[in-house]
Amino acid sequence: MAPIDLPPEPLLNQLSTVSISTVAPKLKPDSGAQHLLTSHSPSLGRVTHSIIPAFSSPRSLLPAEQLSEPASDDFSTPNLTQLPTLPPEVESGPELPSIDHETLDAVDGVLDTDIIQNLEPAEIEDAIEPSLAPSDIDTEAVDLENVEQLNLEESDLDTIDFDEQAPNDFEIDADTTDAEAEAQEDPAVAPEESEPPSPSAETSEPADGMPAIEATEASEPLDLSKLEITADTQIFNSERQVVIARGNAVFQLNNALLLADELWVNLVNRYVLAEGNVILTRGEQEVRGERAEYSLLQEAGTIFETRGELFLPDLEDDFASPTEGIVTSQTVFDPLNPDREVTDVTRAGGFELSSRLEGPTSGSLPQSEGGIRRLRFEAARVTFDAETWVAEDVRLTNDPFSPPELEFRTDRMTLVTLSPTADLLTTERPRLVFDQGLSLPILKSRYVLNRGAAESNQINPFLVNIGSDSQDRGGVFLESQFSVIENESTNLTITPQYFLERASNQGFTDPEVFGFELDFNTRLSSRSQLSARTTLTGLDFDQLEDNLRGNIRNRYLIGNHRLTTEYSYRDRFFNGTLGFQNVRSSIGSVIESPTINLDGRGLLLTYQAGGQLITARTDRTDLLGRPRRGGDEDLLTLGRMQASARLRKSFSLWRGAPLPATQNEGLRYSPVPLVPFLRLSASLLGVGSYYTSGDFQEEISGDIRIDGQVGHLSKDFFDYTRFNLGYSQDILSSDSSPFLFDRNVDRRVVSFGILQQIFGPILLGFQTSININTAEEINTDIIFQYSRRTYGLVLRYSPTRETGSVGFRLSDFNWVGTGSPFDERNIRRVESGVVEQR
Repeated sequence: MAPIDLPPEPLLNQLSTVSISTVAPKLKPDSGAQHLLTSHSPSLGRVTHSIIPAFSSPRSLLPAEQLSEPASDDFSTPNLTQLPTLPPEVESGPELPSIDHETLDAVDGVLDTDIIQNLEPAEIEDAIEPSLAPSDIDTEAVDLENVEQLNLEESDLDTIDFDEQAPNDFEIDADTTDAEAEAQEDPAVAPEESEPPSPSAETSEPADGMPAIEATEASEPLDLSKLEITADTQIFNSERQVVIARGNAVFQLNNALLLADELWVNLVNRYVLAEGNVILTRGEQEVRGERAEYSLLQEAGTIFETRGELFLPDLEDDFASPTEGIVTSQTVFDPLNPDREVTDVTRAGGFELSSRLEGPTSGSLPQSEGGIRRLRFEAARVTFDAETWVAEDVRLTNDPFSPPELEFRTDRMTLVTLSPTADLLTTERPRLVFDQGLSLPILKSRYVLNRGAAESNQINPFLVNIGSDSQDRGGVFLESQFSVIENESTNLTITPQYFLERASNQGFTDPEVFGFELDFNTRLSSRSQLSARTTLTGLDFDQLEDNLRGNIRNRYLIGNHRLTTEYSYRDRFFNGTLGFQNVRSSIGSVIESPTINLDGRGLLLTYQAGGQLITARTDRTDLLGRPRRGGDEDLLTLGRMQASARLRKSFSLWRGAPLPATQNEGLRYSPVPLVPFLRLSASLLGVGSYYTSGDFQEEISGDIRIDGQVGHLSKDFFDYTRFNLGYSQDILSSDSSPFLFDRNVDRRVVSFGILQQIFGPILLGFQTSININTAEEINTDIIFQYSRRTYGLVLRYSPTRETGSVGFRLSDFNWVGTGSPFDERNIRRVESGVVEQR
């Protein structure tokens, strides 16, 4: 921002001084966890200085109960390195004769007119030269060219009697205090010492997009009713409309708080300058630095040697106009203890980055979902206005502790507001630094943050994801997602894919080793959302029918229920021991209920109902009317109507205590303090399906499961074990579905899994399920996990499904486990004939 030089400080006899007692104003905490400054009742104030007019006294800056007599400390030298050096004191010379007041008035009258201002330089010379008539020239005047010949000893200066000269007409107000008189006489206390330091050279040029502020832009002083300043000492200059606050200075303007050791506020041009331990907090945002310059008129400023915290969901609201809005009760900043250590660390969410992972599985750390919302940062300099932040030499982390485990570093970062819900973040030379050592460059430099709920592909620091899919892609493949359209309501992305394992067998340029996915999402209204997806697993268009998958889906909220209408082509399902099944096409609707707590103590009920027209494989020759041919030739088209309900409840058998949420205890290797527990869960499922062929499939099954974990994952060896054991059995069932994709064949199933810490952040485990009647393996996942407080790496592979992935977890902390379960995007599970809804 452009610097604004405050006008020079007047002489001490013209300075209206008001001192506030050196006792710091009392602050009281709010009823919540955060604290707000105690406001003062506005008061006109009792001012004794005769120069200050009554109407110019600030109403909310200087409450009457805080006024006191000025003391000499009020004019002490500010502790500011930027103060200009005072000129050396010049020895007092003889007093000059007083000037007649009538003459001064006449001169002032001429200067105040527009005559001289409107004259051209030539006209001024013509006006001056005739006044120097030859008759007016003193013939005995000194010849400046021969001044060396002048004999000063022979001058008549000695004949002047200074004692007879009238003293200079200088009045001192009767209310001037002794301290003021001492300040006038003492050369060590100069008037200039009350002036603010000039803006630094670093800010001498306007920031990009920030025009220089002219004092004339704010002809009226800022409305004092919107201001509140508290400090150990305050000085108010009524003529210049400048407030000087020293010692624990706090400047409050609605939702903004600016704290500093010393503070200057110019009410005319609305310019604020703060020095020493500067803290700027607005809503959930907090920025600290050593020096700050801020224009209330432009809502722009610069902070140097910056550090602070950002809460992304409230970023737009908190940095809107400081003169609008109400004070928020939610703030990370505690004005009573601005330098206290980090405590009460909680986990607020996080996200997972993954190309192909399947689940859900209990063989993993506790699960949560959300987005990255709170970040800590440091920067050499931050320049900002109402819509843009520009920071240099930036270090960004989601770790509440120092030194951080994970840092995002960049030479320059720009955050621009795109809409009330979206921000664009651009970076220069970005990189990730792990444990203050390993540095990995990041190829992406643009990120769109939707109020902290960004899509995973936007925050994903890696350009390429790795996955494995033997069914459609021939094994290991690479993919990278790019945004084509992205705004507040619509998102279109394309994900090119390269099938690495297939390329090793068929050639690296074969059309079948290339593919892509196309995803489209748009919000039609506040209650309706439309989405579509197309997947092409090969560019050989002769095989287009076998390589293409797609669906289009509309979700609509009806009260607290959700109605989903969908058309899909070649949808892929996993149905237990029957394996993968393709549905050639389906169209229909399903209505789903919310989770209903029946007794208020954890007895939960969910239900759904729907109807579809389905074309899928069958093994029923009576319906085909011919012998089976195998593959997709055995297709049958039927209507299906289905309803299901599930009742479940959990019982806590034992619960331990977590370790404190500190860097070396509860949060050493985990994003949340782990709580040892033992829990028993039971559920009852009922499903009824009717087909237009006249078939009816019904099932009532029960499931019982025990889950637990021991240890805290804070030691180096075997300090954490997560385990589960479950058993399900059909009470009433039939397998009369004409289709294979929803036929109920696994009637008695046992499942179990374990995840064990091996060393430090390294954990190994598995999750499996087996059909007891046939002893067939339904599915097995092998899990490798590298878990740290702020990030994690997850590798999972299923030899049964021949799918797997590499996932990256980034934790979110609310200064108090892994993300939501991984689901392969093109595979939906079937349980007891009920298709998983997405």
